[in-house]
Amino acid sequence: MRIAYAEEKDIPALYRLQLLAFESEAEMIGSRDVPALRETEEEHRADFPNWRTLKLEDDAGEIIGAIRYRAAGGVTDVGRLMVHPDHRHRGLAKKLLSAVDEMCGGTKELYTCTKSWSNIRLYEKMGYRACREHTEDSGLSFVYMRKP
Repeated sequence: MRIAYAEEKDIPALYRLQLLAFESEAEMIGSRDVPALRETEEEHRADFPNWRTLKLEDDAGEIIGAIRYRAAGGVTDVGRLMVHPDHRHRGLAKKLLSAVDEMCGGTKELYTCTKSWSNIRLYEKMGYRACREHTEDSGLSFVYMRKP
């Protein structure tokens, strides 16, 4: 396995992974109103240049995980941490978060649904702490977490 920066040619594979990875999130929270599932491939493609995206490839070169980040105002926003469902519970999400830690100093911030207990536990293990919550018009609540 290797972690490398994603390129524009990876967008279709990243988008397919996003839909697959966040489908289980939707099932867990009981709602398909998840931002990653509402995004179209065109929106994903348009937003791609605004982030640095790391991809995790298996030995055959298939993208099985990814994470993206961008720095603004002294804070690194971290988003779309995803691991293919067939490759979960092997420490790959932790590996991707650690890669961002190694590349970016300073404060990091991410968010997840307040019902995503497994995500929240992982982020807490990685040093993130809840700093605020936000409820959308849909009724879904998200917790924002920071790592100093």
